[in-house]
Order: sequence, then C-alpha cells, then structure tokens
Amino acid sequence: MVFASDAESCPDPPPVDNSIFVAEEVEGQLLGTYICIMGYHLVGKETFVCNASEEWDVSPTECRLGHCPDPVLANGKCNSSGPVNVGDMITFKCNDQYILKGSDWSECLDDHTWEPPLPICRSRDCDPPGNPVHGYFEGGSFTSGSVITYYCEERYRLVGTRELQCIDGEWSSEPPACEPIQETPKPAILSILEKVLLMFQENEDLCSDMGNFIKNLKQSGLTMEEVKHSLEVKKARLEANVLLKHNK
Repeated sequence: MVFASDAESCPDPPPVDNSIFVAEEVEGQLLGTYICIMGYHLVGKETFVCNASEEWDVSPTECRLGHCPDPVLANGKCNSSGPVNVGDMITFKCNDQYILKGSDWSECLDDHTWEPPLPICRSRDCDPPGNPVHGYFEGGSFTSGSVITYYCEERYRLVGTRELQCIDGEWSSEPPACEPIQETPKPAILSILEKVLLMFQENEDLCSDMGNFIKNLKQSGLTMEEVKHSLEVKKARLEANVLLKHNK
C-alpha cells in the first residue's frame, strides 16, 4: 500500500493491499480515497473521512485481482481464451448432441462472480425412465425423439400417460402408475345359482332326478320353453277350476 497525504493530524489509514491511498482536504474535511493498482478492482467503500476525533471512518474494503474464475463448460465452448476482466462478457455454445441449459452469455461482476450463472451442456438423450410398481415399459432406446410405452400387470390398470417421448434430454411427462382393479360385486342372481348348484352337489338324489329329467326331456323332443309354456297353461286351468268351485 502506498500513501499520498499531507495530513499530519490524522493517523495512517488501515492498509489495503494492492492499493494507493490519497488524502485531500475538501471544505474543511480531510477525505481519503483508496485507488487499486492496475489489474485489481475495489470491493467496498472507496472514500473515507477523518472525523473530529482525528480517526478514519474506515469500513472493510479490499482490492481484488481484476478477473473472474476461468469459465468451464463441459461438452461445450466459450469465446474466452484467457483471464476475463471485470465487466467483460462471454458467450457459450454446446457441442453437437448437447443442449444448453441456462443463459448463453454471462458477465464478470465486481465481486468476481458470473451473472447469469454459468450454464451447462446436457445430452439430448434421456436417462432411463422409472418403472411403476406392478408395471413395466417397452422400448429400449432413450435417444432424443424416441418413444416408450407403459403397461401394467394383470389385475392392474394404468393411470397417467401411456406413451412418453424423449425431448432434448427430458421425458415428455412423469411415468404413469399402476393401480389395482377393484373387482365388481357379483349380481344377486349369480349368488342364488351358486347356492342351487351347491345344493345339487350336496344332494345326490336331487342331482340324479334332475339328470333323469333332462334325459327324458331330450328323448321327448320338447324344449325347456315348451315345457315352461305347458306348465303355465296347466297352472292357469287349475286356478280357474279352484275359482269356479269357490263361487259355487
């Protein structure tokens, strides 16, 4: 640090590496200024005052090397060939089969950071997709533009998008899910038939009689509809006879 001051009443200011301190009297006050040497820039307050107590109102300040960290872009390149000074801007471009994620430019700020943040080059191909529980997909290619199709195991139904496409390194949607299929309750008539069949199985005589009835029915050449109609006619006649006797 180099001092350039004629002020004898104020003490030496705190040292700041890689800087020159200049003091001058302005309107009765002694002002001090830090000036960074070439290749460095000031971070913090630049000008200070020697107050009535003959002390400098100095807050933390420093001179930093005047370039940002070298930009690194894997699978791509930028238009920088050396140290980038504060205020410089650079641009980025990805190699073939890679896509830029982030800004295609950035600026070196006073605090030695890049703004916007440095981008990345991401492959246009997709990572292997996930498999839903009780499901699977068909399609072995994950390159950009490829399509895979999802299926569910037996007794499960697919909920979500069946087909996913790889678009510039990302799948078009989230993988679907496989949910269990709720069994439909059996109608009451089926339950009754099951009980009848069970009764037939438990009663060998009844089962035998039913078998004989069906055998005789086939030999007679009649159909079940004809037998049913005949029984209904006989039932109607019996009901008519009972009604006549009652009226007498």
